[in-house]
Amino acid sequence: MGEVRTVLDQNEHTLRHLILGAYLARHHSWDTAFQSVTIKNLTHLDLVDTSISHVVLARIAHAHNLQSLTLHGTFEEPNSAAVVFASDQIIDGQHTFLPHLHSFRFLMVGHDDEHALYHAVTQFLRKRQKLRRLDLGSCPWEMVLGLLPDLRSVRVLGARIAHLTQVAVSALVRSIPEQMHAISVSTSVSEKPLHDYARSFTRFPGLSFFHLQTLNKRRPKPNLMSEKDFQVQTELWMSNARSVALAIPSVDFLGWHGEHYVIVRSDSAVELKELPTRRRLDCGKGVDLGSEDAAWLERKDVPMDYEIPGLD
Repeated sequence: MGEVRTVLDQNEHTLRHLILGAYLARHHSWDTAFQSVTIKNLTHLDLVDTSISHVVLARIAHAHNLQSLTLHGTFEEPNSAAVVFASDQIIDGQHTFLPHLHSFRFLMVGHDDEHALYHAVTQFLRKRQKLRRLDLGSCPWEMVLGLLPDLRSVRVLGARIAHLTQVAVSALVRSIPEQMHAISVSTSVSEKPLHDYARSFTRFPGLSFFHLQTLNKRRPKPNLMSEKDFQVQTELWMSNARSVALAIPSVDFLGWHGEHYVIVRSDSAVELKELPTRRRLDCGKGVDLGSEDAAWLERKDVPMDYEIPGLD
């Protein structure tokens, strides 16, 4: 990947926002590219679907101008990565590791049992008064919940709660600021239908984007059931999504199990206008979701959907 290093070196004085994407199943390395002096000048860095070496993470740690960081992939040395994140200190109210960070996305693949790594990351994020956008992926929910009360400037949050209950939802709502703008909640198992949780989020008067989803759940497909069942299931799907929009009057854009809708409100009714579906390997920005906050939270290429059916 020497050509990447060349591009970085040639744009040292102008390049501030860098997105590097690979493919985890194929061998690759960004070590040479990250030796470029340009890295320390970056304000925004996204590593997508990529292997992250200790060399790369060490260079990121010295990129003190970074304001936005996405790490999606796998650490080659998770124990070393934990040490790097744990090295952060607060001196005179200022963090020593990435002091200007306002957006942080941490989506790890294959590290679900690396509790020391996630603990170090949550410690690294504590008391960050500038942090506005946060998505910690598969980080154990108990760790995330313990962190959130420290982050009073957060306005955008992606939350993954493996077993969703009313108790968990209530704890989430209590732990984040009333001034939230965009929230996404995903789960593997829920104790009750997802739309039943919507009323808990009326606490946020400025919430304009809201997404609820059960992982791997998709809308009914006509080739998997009779025409009558398909019609009934589709009506139920839309009715449940509409009930979320009714429950939270401030929301203008709704995510429902991976699909997106514009909410059209009138005096007597709420109508959902479906937005174009995702396409495999589509651009990161995708359809307009009403704000930069929603676009950040729902960014299409994080993670990349190579093999998920139904995206064509």
